[in-house]
Amino acid sequence: MSFVIPGEAVCVEEEALPGEFISSDGKGYLRSQVVGIAVLNKLRKTVTVKPLVRRELTLKQGVVVEGWVYSVHEDVAVVRIYMANNTRVNAIGLLHISQISNEYITDIQDYVRPGDTIKARVLNSTPPYLLTIKEPQLGVIHAYCGSCGEELYLTSTGVLVCKNCGRVERRKVASGGYLLITTS
Repeated sequence: MSFVIPGEAVCVEEEALPGEFISSDGKGYLRSQVVGIAVLNKLRKTVTVKPLVRRELTLKQGVVVEGWVYSVHEDVAVVRIYMANNTRVNAIGLLHISQISNEYITDIQDYVRPGDTIKARVLNSTPPYLLTIKEPQLGVIHAYCGSCGEELYLTSTGVLVCKNCGRVERRKVASGGYLLITTS
């Protein structure tokens, strides 16, 4: 089919069942979990992603990584790490609610949500990797609207807004690192 990145919508749930490296976002879309090539099996009616590089790499404490938020629970987010030091990797990270901010947090989904791409620092050197986004330059670098699934844009006032439906959402955005910035 096509080249995909983590969090990118591959198809809608009505088209196929999720296969390897594909997850449902709960809003009707099947999204890639890794960087790779999306493949639709018309006979089995499944969609999978063939990773471009499937290499396990031991990450060192302190390294800054990029990853896709796979799921969010009450006090932890599960992150599929796909990049470290400009090298593609395949690892799992855990972002505990206490590692998001120095202030008390009541709802982790005000800071990260499934489908978000984040930049984080590794706190240990053995899997599963513990992550932090407390530093200003760490946090969400790409996000999707929780209502319509379109990309969110960072405004000059520091809020994320959907140009499609107008929804405003809150995240812990990486300073100077968010990918889509709007001038309007």
